[in-house]
Amino acid sequence: MKVLFLTNIPSPYRVDFFNELGKICDLTVLFERKSAKDRNPEWVADKLSNFKAVFLKGIKFGAAEAICPGVIKFLSNKRFDVIVVGMYSSPTGMLAIEYMKTKKIPFILNSDGGIIKDDSGFRHKIKEHFIGSASAWLSTGKMTTEYLVYYGADPQKTYVYPFTSVMKKEILDRPLSKEEKKFYKDKLGMKENKIVLSVG
Repeated sequence: MKVLFLTNIPSPYRVDFFNELGKICDLTVLFERKSAKDRNPEWVADKLSNFKAVFLKGIKFGAAEAICPGVIKFLSNKRFDVIVVGMYSSPTGMLAIEYMKTKKIPFILNSDGGIIKDDSGFRHKIKEHFIGSASAWLSTGKMTTEYLVYYGADPQKTYVYPFTSVMKKEILDRPLSKEEKKFYKDKLGMKENKIVLSVG
């Protein structure tokens, strides 16, 4: 299956996902930019394997988006079985959605999250227009699904998928012993008896 995926930048966690997805399909990823201006320049993935990465030319917009008219060339030649838009709110994502809507090209809209807001009527209609234009939706969990449905997604065509960059080899197969915990705490200079770690 030939899959085209449109996103903004090659963030490490997303590239890890593309590297895994590319093992089961012929994947081409269009990136709007090489990096974001509000991120550390070192926060960029360097192992783009298992998929074809294409960096579109365009005018930078905001922190991590761009307007890239060249996206149309990839959408118009009908060589992809599936098209996924991962940035519906970027100028390039909006251009791609409008083009596909006009040409009646089905596409999947992907979202990693979203917060339902008390939008003004106009802002709500814009989100509804772009989100509701897809043929199907990919969601990373319950809250994202609620967000997508609120803005026009069909709950029967919204699919939750495991979006993670945690590899099996990184997961412990057993809890650490007290001695091992002490070793790592000493190594990290943690003197507290109890520590709560939060990742978000």
